[in-house]
Amino acid sequence: MGPTHDDVTKKAIVKYFKRPLILHDNILKNIENRFKQRGQIMPAINQNQALLPQGATFIENEHGSAVGIAIDEEGKLFVATPGVPDEMEAMVSGWVSDAIRKRAGNLFTLHRTLRTTGIMESVLFEKVADLIETKGSGTAEDKLSVAFLPSMMGTSIRLTVVTRVREQGQRTLAELEAKIIERAGKYIYGFDDDTLPQVVGKLLKEKGKKLAVAESCTGGLLGKMITDIPGSSEYFIGGIIAYSNELKQKLLSVPEDIIQKFGAVSEECARAMAHGAVNNLGATIGISVTGVAGPDGGTAEKPVGLVYIGLAAPGKLTVKQYNFGKERDRNRDRSAISALEIVRKHLLGID
Repeated sequence: MGPTHDDVTKKAIVKYFKRPLILHDNILKNIENRFKQRGQIMPAINQNQALLPQGATFIENEHGSAVGIAIDEEGKLFVATPGVPDEMEAMVSGWVSDAIRKRAGNLFTLHRTLRTTGIMESVLFEKVADLIETKGSGTAEDKLSVAFLPSMMGTSIRLTVVTRVREQGQRTLAELEAKIIERAGKYIYGFDDDTLPQVVGKLLKEKGKKLAVAESCTGGLLGKMITDIPGSSEYFIGGIIAYSNELKQKLLSVPEDIIQKFGAVSEECARAMAHGAVNNLGATIGISVTGVAGPDGGTAEKPVGLVYIGLAAPGKLTVKQYNFGKERDRNRDRSAISALEIVRKHLLGID
C-alpha cells in the first residue's frame, strides 16, 4: 500500500483480479494536501498511492496517506488495508466492520473479556466448563462463543455474541459473565482493556495506600510495571533494587544472620525485605521479590525458578513461594505479575 517499489500489495491485487490501475485525482489531491499541512512538498513517488485497481472502492485513511482498497466481486468482499496498526485499526473498526455488518444482515458482534491471573487455564476451564457447554451454541438470533486466551499476565476469557438486537446481545453477555464471576470471581482482576498494574494502582489510590517495592531477581521490573501507569506517583513511593546481599542488609535492614543462615533466596529474607521496604521507605505496603531467575545459579535445594514474594502491611507479614521454571525472562515476568496479584488480593481481602 506504500509508494515504494518493495510494496507489492497492489501488484498482487491487479494480477489476481485482472484489473488495471487507474489514477484518482481526488485521492492524489488529498495526499498532496497532507504534505502541505506538514509544510512539505509531496515526493513524486507518492503519486503511486493514488493508483487504484479499476472499479475498486477506496477506504479513507484518517492517519496516513495510503488508502484502503475494497473490491466486490462474485458476491465476495475483498479488502486490503495499510499494515500500520493505527491506520489499519481505524479502517477495520469503521468502514470494514460497517460493510461486513450490512452484508450479514446488520448483525452485531459484541465482545466482553474477563481478565484473570493466578490460575491455570485448564483449572479455570474446569470451573466454568458446564456454563460454556450449555451456552456455547446459542440461536441464530443470539449466537454465543467463548474463547480462552492465555498470556504471561494470565488467562482471559473472551465472550462473543453475534446478534441482530444489540440490547439482547448485551444481556446475554451480562448473564454469562455474572455466572462466571460466581465461579471464578477471585481470579478476575479486570475486564476488557484493564491491565493488572492499572487495577492495582486504582485500588491503592481508592484505599489511600502507599506502596514500596524491594526487588532482587526482578531487577526493577516490578517498579517499571507499576510506574508504566500515568499518575502512579500518587500511590507508589519507589523501591530498592537490592541485588547484592550487602545492599539487602544496608538499605533494607535485612539481618546478616538471616543471609548467613537461610540465604538471600529464602522465605526469611523475603519477609525481612518486605518489612524493610515499609519501614525504610515509609510505605503502607511493602512487596519484596527474591529468587533464582536463572539460567545459572540454581542448586538441588534451590533450583532455577524458585522465587519468594513477601508482603508487609499493618498487622500482616507474609511470604509466598513459587517455582516458575528455567527461563530467566519468564521467571522475572511471572515474579512481577505474581507480586502485583498478591497486592491486589491483599487490598481486596482475598486469601
